[in-house]
Amino acid sequence: MDVLRRSQATMTPTGLTVENRAGAHTPFNSRRIHQTLTALTNDPTVVHRVESLTVAQLAGFDVVATGTIVATIAETLEQLGYAHMAQTYLKLNR
Repeated sequence: MDVLRRSQATMTPTGLTVENRAGAHTPFNSRRIHQTLTALTNDPTVVHRVESLTVAQLAGFDVVATGTIVATIAETLEQLGYAHMAQTYLKLNR
């Protein structure tokens, strides 16, 4: 658990804003990605890898749409060999 808390503290790109489907803007919160991934698997290694890679990909944005976040997480899961988990994630986020 300490590893997850430590990684959580370092995985927040500063200045990143999320635009939801209605067009409202909110500050990025990587804990939402973490919570979503822990709902899919209890393996902290998988959660950490996918979360780290997803946040690194999003760090290049100033404003990112929620659909882009969903697509990035699904693509990352697939690229790491977790295709079934990616499909489950997409079903939960429709």
